[in-house]
Amino acid sequence: MRQSRTTSFLGWVVMTCLLALHAAAGPASDQIKVERRGELLSLSWRDAEDQLNGVLTPAVPRPGEPLRLTLSVGNLQGPPFQGAVTVAFSREGVPGQVTRTLTRDAVGWSTEFVPDEAGTWDVDVRFLTTRPKSAHARFTVSEPPVPPMVWRVLMAIAGGLLLARVLYAVTRRGVTPEHPIPPLPQAPAEATPVESGAEPPVEPAAPPADPPADR
Repeated sequence: MRQSRTTSFLGWVVMTCLLALHAAAGPASDQIKVERRGELLSLSWRDAEDQLNGVLTPAVPRPGEPLRLTLSVGNLQGPPFQGAVTVAFSREGVPGQVTRTLTRDAVGWSTEFVPDEAGTWDVDVRFLTTRPKSAHARFTVSEPPVPPMVWRVLMAIAGGLLLARVLYAVTRRGVTPEHPIPPLPQAPAEATPVESGAEPPVEPAAPPADPPADR
């Protein structure tokens, strides 16, 4: 009898652990699945009563550029959902930065949003059917890549600086305190000009030659 109880207890423990591991490994029930498809991000979510689909464009959001969210909410059973949908955009760690209540238009529930910074962003979607529903999606806003022209200019500047450094090193090669650069030759001194009205300097006359001796 005691062995049977021990076996039942161990079986209950194993089953509880397996259920906990399955819950931890599986996605959260309120997490919207996000998949990139070409130039857009596809959103999908459902529970036992309702489903939510949508698109987020562009697929790679940039800071300062508008992105568009379009949602479609439907009941799995009963009449189509026509109520309001609330969406909230927030940067990771800064909840509820922008919240909007959307009404249905020709394509569903849609809005535009301009992220101000790069990083991880969340969008929370809430609506009311048989009970309040809430689902969450996460996407990344990336900095724009550097244009190729900017890279070319930077490479040209770096190449010019490197060339100037090499030429400077070549011209300075062999110039040391023991072997300085020799001074330039000095130009011969020019004759002093004669001032106007002044007599030119008289050079001393050579002494007369001695007369020849008598023979």
